[in-house]
Amino acid sequence: MTILLVVLASLLGVFQVVQRQTAFVQNRSETLDTMRIAVDRMTKEIRQARIIDPASTATHLEMTTYVLGVQKDIVYTVAGESLSRSVGGGSPKVLQDDLSDANIFMYTSDAGGVIQVVALTLSVHPPRRPETTLVLTSEVRLRNRSDA
Repeated sequence: MTILLVVLASLLGVFQVVQRQTAFVQNRSETLDTMRIAVDRMTKEIRQARIIDPASTATHLEMTTYVLGVQKDIVYTVAGESLSRSVGGGSPKVLQDDLSDANIFMYTSDAGGVIQVVALTLSVHPPRRPETTLVLTSEVRLRNRSDA
C-alpha cells in the first residue's frame, strides 16, 4: 500500500510539471504570434511609406504610407508597456502589450537627412514569465520614399 502511494505521488508530481511546462509553451507561442503580427504589419507599412516624419523618435513613429493602395497617415506610439497604432488621427489600437523596452525604432538617414531605413526591435515579457524576454527584429528599407 505504501509503495502504491509513493508511485501515485510521483506520477502526480510529474503531471504537475508537464502541465506547467505546457502552459508556459502555449503562452510563449501566443506571445510570439502577436509579436509576429505586429512586426509584419509595421514592416509592410514602413516599407510602403512615402514619408517618415524626421521628428520620429525611438518610441514614436509618424509616417505617410499606403494601406490597400490608399495614402494614410499612421502613427505608432509606445506608452508604458504598450505599442499602439492609429490611422488618420483616429483612436489608437493596442498592437502589443508587455513591452520590456520602449525603444522600438532606430532610423538611418541619407546625407540630406531623409530617413532611408527603419530598424525595429520588439522586446516583450510573456505574461506568465516576466523574467523571460522574447525579441523580434526587422530592418526596413523604404520603397516609395519621396523627398517631400
